[in-house]
Amino acid sequence: MEQQNPTFDSRFILTIVLVGVVWMGWQSYLEKKYPSKVPSAPTKAAEEKATAKNSVKGNDSAESTPEAPAETAETVLNFSNPTWSFVVSSRGMAIRDVVLSKYTTRTDKNVTFANGSSYGLFSTWILGQNSPINFDIRQDSADSFVGEARIGTMVVTKRIQVDTSKYTFKTEIDVANPNSGFKGLVTEIADKIPPAASGFLKGRFNRQEFFINHDGKTSRTLFTPTKSVSENYSKTIVAGYGSQYFATAILDRSQIMPDLQIHSELGVEPTAIGTLTYQMFNPAQIFKISYTGFAGPKSYDLLNSISPDMTGLVNFGFFQTIGKWIFWLMKLIHSVIPNWGWVIIVLTFIVRLAVAPFTILSYKQMKAMARIQPQIKALRERYKDDSQRLNQEMLQLMKANKANPVGGCLPMFLQIPIFFALYEVIGQSIELYKAPFIFWIHDLSAKDPYYIIPVLMGVAMWAQQKITPNTMDPSQQKLMMFMPIIFTAMCVQLPSGLTLYIFVSSLFGFVQQYFTMKENKQLSVVHA
Repeated sequence: MEQQNPTFDSRFILTIVLVGVVWMGWQSYLEKKYPSKVPSAPTKAAEEKATAKNSVKGNDSAESTPEAPAETAETVLNFSNPTWSFVVSSRGMAIRDVVLSKYTTRTDKNVTFANGSSYGLFSTWILGQNSPINFDIRQDSADSFVGEARIGTMVVTKRIQVDTSKYTFKTEIDVANPNSGFKGLVTEIADKIPPAASGFLKGRFNRQEFFINHDGKTSRTLFTPTKSVSENYSKTIVAGYGSQYFATAILDRSQIMPDLQIHSELGVEPTAIGTLTYQMFNPAQIFKISYTGFAGPKSYDLLNSISPDMTGLVNFGFFQTIGKWIFWLMKLIHSVIPNWGWVIIVLTFIVRLAVAPFTILSYKQMKAMARIQPQIKALRERYKDDSQRLNQEMLQLMKANKANPVGGCLPMFLQIPIFFALYEVIGQSIELYKAPFIFWIHDLSAKDPYYIIPVLMGVAMWAQQKITPNTMDPSQQKLMMFMPIIFTAMCVQLPSGLTLYIFVSSLFGFVQQYFTMKENKQLSVVHA
């Protein structure tokens, strides 16, 4: 009997498993061997900033740095609406204790940034000083804050315009009459490093990282509470720190492109810190910088509305181009079908229909290969001691019969990048975060709590194997018998949305295989 070639057959499953194991193993190896990128040579500005912050207060040289303002008691202004709340501190005019009222964690607590931390978001320092500027702050209107600090002859003014719809802080800072010791300003972004995730595949998404858009490139650095990080970048456009679904970031809008230093401070409260340094190269009466701060959900559309440069905060992985198209298609389907679970099912059918022409081509190639199997067997017997001649004869035989052994693998190779792109889209898109499907599936971005879908997926794969004619040798057949079990074990920790895709695709393949075999049997009877 001729072997069929369903798109999601045993070889596809084996390939997915092998590619997945190699990919995850390589990622794990890199993270263990290189916990952070090799630090580049520190920029001059970063060195000055680090030296200043680590130095003893009260520099005697008035010409090297401006006179440090006397430490005063902190004052705060509170902001709150149904979307979020936060505190504006007089120290650096930093944003602290941010609470996103519309989002909760896996344990149903409000998502927060810089909560109870001695650091804050977007605090302002004078380059060369070891403490943030003490501002006199006031709320200028319902959505705007103003701070002013007088340091000698200098007047530093900081204005923050809040945009609740975009979770942003549009910020402008002016330094009037800078003295001869003034070198520039520093903006800091910092937050805690939570405990590292444990368990199979959990660390793939549940992780903290800094994303940097700099000098025409993008970089990502993983932060853990046990490994030190220290890196420097120049010409920074975006610096963002966050988790799988939420982040804080700075989008630079100044004429002066800042340098960035990111590092970790370990200890009782591990903290990730990023400092953007704006240097004044030419003396002027007014030194001005501007940026947009962000503290909110990593929604691709939301970030794109702020700036296309911000979309890199959403990590769609190696196949990000395919991932963006998949995400666009899912949103299009979602505009008609409001349930994301049914969106994934519809997407699965679209993918299977898209590869259907290649599946038909693959089937024809497999039929051609099946027809010449007796001749191939005879050639192997005839030239068993001459491998070079055997290969030549086999190639001529395949060419004469228009049989291509690689053609049968085309649908499989087409689906591999789609599989991994969808893996990233479901794991990174906040639209699927806590999105319910039906019955026991209350969150498509989390694993199936009762492992029902992974088990059903394994059963569908096993059933497809049982009805698929197999010409493998006995040892290979025994190995393939365990593939549904292995693949099910791998998928129990995957997001239920991705497992749903694999299950529906496997079920589609089973039905397709069943009717293909039924049609072939009918044709055989007619020809007989």
